[in-house]
Amino acid sequence: MEEKDEAGVIEILYYLSGLAARYANEGLENDTRKLIEYMKEIGVASALARQEIVVTNTILLLSPVAKEACRQGMENALVNIALALGEVGKAAAGQRMEIPAKTAASCLGEMGNTAAFTKTRKEIIAIIFALGEIGKSLTNQSLGDVANSTIALLGETGKVAANQKFEDATLNVELLLQEIGKGAIEKNLKETASTSARLLGDLGKAADRQGLERALLQAVYSLETIKFDAEDRYLMNASIIAEVALMHFESLDLNKLEEKLNKNFRGKRRFTNND
Repeated sequence: MEEKDEAGVIEILYYLSGLAARYANEGLENDTRKLIEYMKEIGVASALARQEIVVTNTILLLSPVAKEACRQGMENALVNIALALGEVGKAAAGQRMEIPAKTAASCLGEMGNTAAFTKTRKEIIAIIFALGEIGKSLTNQSLGDVANSTIALLGETGKVAANQKFEDATLNVELLLQEIGKGAIEKNLKETASTSARLLGDLGKAADRQGLERALLQAVYSLETIKFDAEDRYLMNASIIAEVALMHFESLDLNKLEEKLNKNFRGKRRFTNND
């Protein structure tokens, strides 16, 4: 795309963003969501065409719409925005465009971790899913530095979920951190693997404080997986971080807790140590 054409697309994005914010202000949630979808489609298509400036503008122009939707209590529109940021950020990461991928993650982090947003359970789950998709794509492309900052935001959002006792959301973060950590180990991204282990330890402690028993067990299982996988690939720093984190939970009777949970769920094991 020529520079002149890119400028034209950016002008369209500004128009769509302004119109979406106006619709949100007027309480027209369905119309707002349609415009968010249009912006997402432009962003993804631009990422696949490697039009980085258009992608970055798409991401930035979703932010004012999100703030207006939050002021109006439009939960579904906020979920759409989070998922749109995830899709555009993932597409950008897949094309190794670090700046828009990092920008998308930062916008999601703001939605998940600042007082400006209401952070309902539905919104938090959407934000977690979107950050996870970006983090996995960055890891797959071996973009370790941006992956680190993205999973740090994922971990912080997980703490918000734990503190609000959204256990299913907390579980999702732990499983995503495990998946990203395993991917980082395979790609020899030492810092990303270590960060995943550290964040899992923090989430396990948060789950313990909040009485989230399933999330506590999952944190332990995920840490064990990271520990053994890191040892196999000689990523000793990640393995040590995971082992130290596991020491915190040694005083807990995890076998008894697991038996209790299995009994409560009619004997169906809900947690697996994914080797």
